[in-house]
Amino acid sequence: MLRKSPETFEKIDGIRISAGSAALLGFTDIKVDVWPTTCYLMTYTDASCAGECQFCPQGSSTHYKATEQLSRVQWPVFKWEEFLHRLLKLQNNQQQEIKPPFQRICLQTLNYPGFFEEALSIITTIHANFPSLPLSAAIPPINKEQMAKLKNNGLDRIGIALDACTPELFEKIKNPSHQGPYRWEKHLQALDEALDVFGNQLVTTHLIVGLGETEREMINLIEKCVQKHVQPGIFLFTPVSHTPMAKHPRPTIEQFRRIQIARYLLLFQKKNSAKRFQYSQSKGELVKISGLTESELRAIIDREIAFYTAGCPGCNRPYYTSRPGQEHDGFPRKIFPQEKKRIFEELSPLLDTMQEDD
Repeated sequence: MLRKSPETFEKIDGIRISAGSAALLGFTDIKVDVWPTTCYLMTYTDASCAGECQFCPQGSSTHYKATEQLSRVQWPVFKWEEFLHRLLKLQNNQQQEIKPPFQRICLQTLNYPGFFEEALSIITTIHANFPSLPLSAAIPPINKEQMAKLKNNGLDRIGIALDACTPELFEKIKNPSHQGPYRWEKHLQALDEALDVFGNQLVTTHLIVGLGETEREMINLIEKCVQKHVQPGIFLFTPVSHTPMAKHPRPTIEQFRRIQIARYLLLFQKKNSAKRFQYSQSKGELVKISGLTESELRAIIDREIAFYTAGCPGCNRPYYTSRPGQEHDGFPRKIFPQEKKRIFEELSPLLDTMQEDD
């Protein structure tokens, strides 16, 4: 029996669900080789998002209103109450080896009038019915009082996406008219306030690799996030049709691998990791990691975590930025031996050849 706890429950009609999550819930019958471990939801509105993010098909700058797309994933709309019933059935399923239950719910929140109230209602309702299921939300900057409301009603992690890693690139990519709702300083302030409300390691920001930054700039911001106890999730830029950045070049997988290993070292080794990074003078490209031996690189690859999807616990985001048949940028599953071999080849130019393994 579902609990209709929030007073705004009846006002929620539709909810967008990512294609993979919808398949696991039984809404659609599509071939899936990796089940999503998080249920990915997105708020529903007929209007465009007020944000001007140049890479996003939901934004106000898009040339065509692709209402069911975010990154390269389709997000069809379903009835809210039907979603809740199907989620209840899945989470209580006795044959969970066939259809595993979700480990987390993640709500992507667009920017439009009333988005906070709708997000609060969604979070409150889900938490009332599934109190042990962790909840994350990726949301535009909101104030501390609103953050506290979300936390008090079941949200355990909050994400505020910077996307771009420098103020100049942020303005170009997320506020090109200089009249949009997003400001670099406001985003940074919201991240600081989120730390006050949720605590260290429970605040995330998303960074997109390949918007036009140098690798040095991206790694420097990742380091700052780690020092502030903000968890930096990374995405590989994916051009989407009809958006202003539809023809922007997709970065190489080697570039993304270099950012992945730098992020891993900053997050898990921390002490003096940044001092190990050496960059090219002309392009700011990571060209060597001091002291990185073949055995250390192979050990990092064997541990695998550096190359998994970078997000909240229980997040694997299958095919969010890669297509079936392509090499995964962030792996949504265990990495096969042949894939580990290729990752080693992609990262071997970073080895410190002056160092020799014992």
